[in-house]
Amino acid sequence: MKNLILFVIISVSLVTFSCKEKDSERFELLTGTIWEAESLLADGVDATGPDGLLENFVGEAQFKADGTGTFGSFVGEWKFNSDETKITISSDDLLLPITCDIIELTGTTLKLQTLVPNPEDLQTPITVEMTFRAK
Repeated sequence: MKNLILFVIISVSLVTFSCKEKDSERFELLTGTIWEAESLLADGVDATGPDGLLENFVGEAQFKADGTGTFGSFVGEWKFNSDETKITISSDDLLLPITCDIIELTGTTLKLQTLVPNPEDLQTPITVEMTFRAK
């Protein structure tokens, strides 16, 4: 009887540890490096200068495995959508969460694209493109 109980405990332990879900390749690519902003464009124009739409995204971005991170001068949270083709960044310092399409994600390059409201023309959003290189 003792052997049967021991066998059951060992079997349950093995099944539990072997069923642990492995992080996806995209998750590991995103969280496995610190990203350095290379190009931050709004409607195709550099938007990093003083009063630029993306001036606070200049610098490094780090997507931590626990869903937190730093994004230029912002500190906040991030998450993938269900099929890991989009990423949402939120921070108390942003007016709204930003959901971006992941255009490219490799071991060396991260390219994101999104539309944001244009305060000067609410009918025509601004296209934001952010390109990062692995540091």
